[in-house]
Amino acid sequence: MSPKQGESEFQQSLRLNVSLAPMTTIGIGGPARYFFDASSVEGLIASVAWARSRDLPLFVLGGGSNIVVADDGFRGLVVRVALRGGTTRVEGDRAIVTASAGRDWDHVVATCVGRNWAGLECLSGIPGRVGATPIQNVGAYGQETSETLVSLEALNLATGELEELKAAECDFGYRTSRFKTRDRERFIITSVTYQLAVNGKPAVRYPELERCVAAQGAAEPTLEQVRESVLSLRRRKAMVIDSHDPDSRSVGSFFVNPIVTREECEQIRMRADKLVAHGEEMPAFPAPDDRVKLAAAWLIERAGINRGFAHGGVGTSTKHALAIVNRGGGTAREIVELKELIQSRVLDAFGVALAPEPVFIGFES
Repeated sequence: MSPKQGESEFQQSLRLNVSLAPMTTIGIGGPARYFFDASSVEGLIASVAWARSRDLPLFVLGGGSNIVVADDGFRGLVVRVALRGGTTRVEGDRAIVTASAGRDWDHVVATCVGRNWAGLECLSGIPGRVGATPIQNVGAYGQETSETLVSLEALNLATGELEELKAAECDFGYRTSRFKTRDRERFIITSVTYQLAVNGKPAVRYPELERCVAAQGAAEPTLEQVRESVLSLRRRKAMVIDSHDPDSRSVGSFFVNPIVTREECEQIRMRADKLVAHGEEMPAFPAPDDRVKLAAAWLIERAGINRGFAHGGVGTSTKHALAIVNRGGGTAREIVELKELIQSRVLDAFGVALAPEPVFIGFES
């Protein structure tokens, strides 16, 4: 497609005052003043140029699974990345998978597991699209995107050019990357390439997953068995989108599990010992650089915000305190109020500052 065709695609598909709530997994938020579904890279480039020529704020939307949109909506242009397609090739014991940013993430995972390609199985059931996975280095049950990501293609908004970035250039960390920190809003990811292990063994590192897999009685679980175990665990916590489960009307985990030094962990543990029942142990897991990862959900519940806690039309999930859900008719204002209440309670009780995972859109004022 030529640049002129991209401009034509944009002009023909541009819409006004489009409600964003139905495009988010939590079902909350006002309208976008301008909205465009980008089904081609050329259309994407044209939309960015159009917004810049009018000095309009720009937001790039994927699957809507990790965002909170303000009640007043977004006053600029929202571009939903709808790029489809991809390629796969096998080189010996490696499978090289390139997926366009607009593809459904779990469909990619299911396809790879079905072909017995290891590396993504623990990331099953995570809602959203491929392009979002590198931004916060999506991870679950001991596995992260960065373990298999080889490179990605992205539109550099500073230059207007497409660039290829290798994994080493992405500054991956726990739930973060350069796209979330120093280069936030500089790139729009258009495709991602992963390297998987053909006939590889599944990654079973997380204690909860180990127990679930062991319950199946398989001495050496298959990739499919691990995927089903992950999906089962996520369903128990309402972390799989299900129209019949009101607890899944959320953005998934609302807070990042805190990572602290060993010294900080001991201080937090001493505070916890004064709050919890005798003999209850505060969960703590080894993290890189000799640090410790804490369980945000445990901290939230021990700080007095239980599962099913209600705040107006929103609340915590009845299955998992780490998820904030839309109980019906909820507002973005209520989400922010509950977020701040949870952060305040945990800070007061444990001295831990919880960081939210979702992106907040339209709250500039």
